[in-house]
Amino acid sequence: MYYDPITNPRLSHSTALNKGRVGRVNLFGDSTYAKQNLVIVAHELLHTLNATDEYDLNTNLPIYPDGFAEPDKTPLYPQNFAELMGGRIPISETQAEIPKSLKHTLIGEKTAREIGWLRSGKGH
Repeated sequence: MYYDPITNPRLSHSTALNKGRVGRVNLFGDSTYAKQNLVIVAHELLHTLNATDEYDLNTNLPIYPDGFAEPDKTPLYPQNFAELMGGRIPISETQAEIPKSLKHTLIGEKTAREIGWLRSGKGH
């Protein structure tokens, strides 16, 4: 669903389900949001492949460590990328921003396992 960013400056959450591989994605229908819209579409697409959210549903902040693209970075903040299922680039303990494009995202190990890019278990 596309919305006018002027009349709808805030969008409700998009959602996708593995069962049936279906999703409803809410996006801004303005070309200036095209790259950011792709981040949201990719996030929801990964839900259809078994990926789980890696952000706090109350605060929208990525959950450490799986919601961070660079959980071992020192110092931890600010992060340079968003873990796609974390949804945002952590800037501080209390701030995170939606990545401007997919090139500002990574898929972490947990998400890679959930979508079948990595095998679970030892020796695989």
